[in-house]
Amino acid sequence: MSNPNLSKIIRQDPSLVWYTKNNANLSNRSILEHVLNYGTWKQVQETISELGFGKTKELYESLTNNSRVNIRPRAKYYFDLYFSNANASKHTN
Repeated sequence: MSNPNLSKIIRQDPSLVWYTKNNANLSNRSILEHVLNYGTWKQVQETISELGFGKTKELYESLTNNSRVNIRPRAKYYFDLYFSNANASKHTN
C-alpha cells in the first residue's frame, strides 16, 4: 500500500504512469520509480520529503540493485550521484 501523499502526486499528474488507468494501488517503490523517470524536480523533492531521505534512498537502492533496472540510464546516473553525495542530515524530516 502506498503513502496517500505519494498517491496524490500521481493523481495530480497521471502522465507519470501513462500506461495505466488504475494508478490507485501503486506501491511507494513504483511511485518513486515513475517520479524519478518522468517527474519534475519539484515532484522528486515532494517524494523525498514525504518518504524521508533514508527511506527514499533505500527504495532507490532496491530499484537499482536488480539485474533489470527500470530507471532510465541518465536518471540513474544522476540519482546515483545524488544519493551517494547527499548529506542525509540535511534531509531529515
